[in-house]
Amino acid sequence: MMQTGHGENDVHNQQAGVQASREVSARLTAAARLLRLSTSSRSNIFKVVGLRPRMLDRLFQLASILLFVFCVIVPAITAIGYYGYLASDQYESETRFTVRSSSPALGSDQLGEATGIPSAKIVQDTQIALNFISSHEMLDVLAERNIDLHQVFGRESIDWWARLPEDASREDLLEYWKHMVSTTVNPSSGIVTVYVRAFSAEDSAMLVREILSASEYAVNRVNDRIWKDVIATSNTNLENAKKQLQEAREALASARNRDGLLTVESSSAILTNLISAMETERLNLQHRYDAQLSLVSADAPQMLVLKREIDSKEQQIAELKSQVAGSSGDKRNLADVSQEMSQLQLAQSLAEQQFSASLGTFEQIQFVSRQQLLYLESFLEPRVPDEAMYPKRVLLIVLILTASLIIWGALLGILYAVRNQISN
Repeated sequence: MMQTGHGENDVHNQQAGVQASREVSARLTAAARLLRLSTSSRSNIFKVVGLRPRMLDRLFQLASILLFVFCVIVPAITAIGYYGYLASDQYESETRFTVRSSSPALGSDQLGEATGIPSAKIVQDTQIALNFISSHEMLDVLAERNIDLHQVFGRESIDWWARLPEDASREDLLEYWKHMVSTTVNPSSGIVTVYVRAFSAEDSAMLVREILSASEYAVNRVNDRIWKDVIATSNTNLENAKKQLQEAREALASARNRDGLLTVESSSAILTNLISAMETERLNLQHRYDAQLSLVSADAPQMLVLKREIDSKEQQIAELKSQVAGSSGDKRNLADVSQEMSQLQLAQSLAEQQFSASLGTFEQIQFVSRQQLLYLESFLEPRVPDEAMYPKRVLLIVLILTASLIIWGALLGILYAVRNQISN
């Protein structure tokens, strides 16, 4: 009986052992299944097998949660809250203009006419306008016109992040202005486009109109300074020509007073007439002398008188001819005077021509300088926008969320790498 009971106990123990082995196998299978379905986190592995996570894994889990909160949750809530409810509407107005010349005094540009590219002078003036729009001088001109940019961009109704700070310096104001005003230019056509953003539709259109007016004033002010220099140079040339003409006239008048001649032509005519009259008288006396010589001796008193008269006439004729031309010693004859007078008259004539040309140039420059030479011709007039174009709320929220996720993923990857490096 005892052997039979002992055998039954062995069978029972064997069955119990098999049952226990089956339960352990089932538990191991379930644990393996959980490990396959779980993440690679060591804390999850520890939970599956019933162990407590290590301190490093708990810190890693906490850091992962904090990264997600600060890199994703906080930026998302901030972006949605600001751009969805707090951000002020911004209205954009635009205009397009070209720099035009109203005078041919700027000269023609054959290259520009052949290629269609604006002339170098117009390109330069366009660049002056572009640089002026984004300069301190533009802000000064707007201030002179009683346009308070602090009132336009810094009102209390504008959200704190977008408005101009009340204590903004001149440099801060210029940077803010460059952010709200942008310009582009087409190199081939020279068309300038100006975009202005403001927190009311009326302010944006008003600022565009003021920018056009101030830019036109600035371009012409630069050219005014150039014209002042040109006028000063032209006036100096006119004064020099006037002085040269006066000196030439004084030199000619002094020569006439010294030689006692008004004109060489009139003096020459007088001397020629005198010589001709003297020649006629000498010929008459010579005929009388020759006629009487056949009747009276050459030594007769009347023949001697005729001979002296003939010799006197010949001497007078020789003196008159020496006054016209020929070698006359130290005395100046009419030929010498005529050469000097011709040079002085030529100098006077050249001085008169120079004075006339300088006077014409000066008058022309004065006439042109009184005109407005350059215009900013706007073919797209500023208008009051109907709706706000900025900020792009949905786009900015999506961009911020995308950037947040990218940053969170990068930082999480770095954190994993650091943990694995420490664990190893």
